[in-house]
Amino acid sequence: MMAGRVRLETLVSLRWIAIAGQLAALFVVRYGLGFSFPLFWALAAVSLSAAVNGYLMWRHPGGRQLADREAVLELAFDLLQLSFLLYLTGGLANPFALLILAPVTVSASVLSRRSTLALLTLGLLLISLLALWHRPLPWEGTALAIPRLYLFAVWAGLALAMTFLALYVARVSAEARQRAQALAATEAALDRAQKLSDLGALAAAAAHELGTPLGTITLAVRELLEELPADDPRGEDLRLISDQAERCRDILQQLSMRSEQPSGHPFDVQPLSALAREAARPFERLTDVAIEVHDRATDPAAGPQPQTRRRPEILHALTSFIENAVGFARGRVEIDICWDTSDAWCRIRDDGPGFDTAVLRHLGAPYLGADPRGSPSSARESAAGLGLGVFIAKTLLERTGARVEFGNAAEGGAVVSIRWPRSALEDGDKNTEDAS
Repeated sequence: MMAGRVRLETLVSLRWIAIAGQLAALFVVRYGLGFSFPLFWALAAVSLSAAVNGYLMWRHPGGRQLADREAVLELAFDLLQLSFLLYLTGGLANPFALLILAPVTVSASVLSRRSTLALLTLGLLLISLLALWHRPLPWEGTALAIPRLYLFAVWAGLALAMTFLALYVARVSAEARQRAQALAATEAALDRAQKLSDLGALAAAAAHELGTPLGTITLAVRELLEELPADDPRGEDLRLISDQAERCRDILQQLSMRSEQPSGHPFDVQPLSALAREAARPFERLTDVAIEVHDRATDPAAGPQPQTRRRPEILHALTSFIENAVGFARGRVEIDICWDTSDAWCRIRDDGPGFDTAVLRHLGAPYLGADPRGSPSSARESAAGLGLGVFIAKTLLERTGARVEFGNAAEGGAVVSIRWPRSALEDGDKNTEDAS
């Protein structure tokens, strides 16, 4: 659910549940236990809540999304109504005083920080007033005397619980929303890549379908040229039509030749080191940082370097990590491609300041509030950190079967390690061959 938005139907349903619970508690205490309290005013408060709910259902029968301000007013009403009931039935000494945490918790989960802060302030004010002024707790016989110290302890517990829940739930909900947005961005990136692939297939189909009518046009024009006298002025127009038709056929032939490749790329299946070099090539021309790519087998029995399909996910992720390494490197970025009989891995290391140890364990989350590097002079000092870019790259690689780890080298500099099972890389290659 988006921040600042909550469904009216949700609040109405929760309020009906609260009304049913309040009525049950009032009648059990009054007629089941025989305790005396102002039942008329308590029922009036419950009836007002039911009337508000009924009006909302009549006014908006299909339900709708409430704006942030509207939702705050609804939850503030619930806080005030529950506080009035608690005032009539013993204040904070009432065992049901714990329920006053509910509206603030709901606000923290779906509303903005400003709205949650407003409701938190109102809640703290109400429990403070209830600690000072309230009617006696309904009890059998003589009114139960509650020590002031105990009431203060209950107040302190509720205040701490309300504050903690508001902050904790708000943060968890915000992270969940950020993760959902980041996943949506990842899906959009993959969707764009898929659309480009589909566009290539569409171009191939168009080339095939348009080839025949263009050939017919060319043949008809040639026949007309043969029938026309040499000095006929219409001949120049017919020759122009013939030339343009031939040009269209050449363009369509080029599209058909490109589409013969499985993914529209002349080197669709290539070693992992070739993908790394392709990802690093743009930065070699745009920066003075030296980028070195090395490849080697760590086991003599490993055989040649495993080859994989030129997947957009791998290329995008490698480009993102290499761009970050180049941005923080002092002068060199090393990319090591290694493999053995079971795994293949890529290690990207720069000679920059490395990752800040305070945020290293959070890398891969959708957003980071601070720069993950510990360099105040870095080019990204004013940015919000790696956050979303790292999350998208990590998510894309994990979809190919990789495991991504972040760390710092002992001699300095950041290290990003990406490891695949060889079967995950080579299965993609086989799938491409089967498709072709």
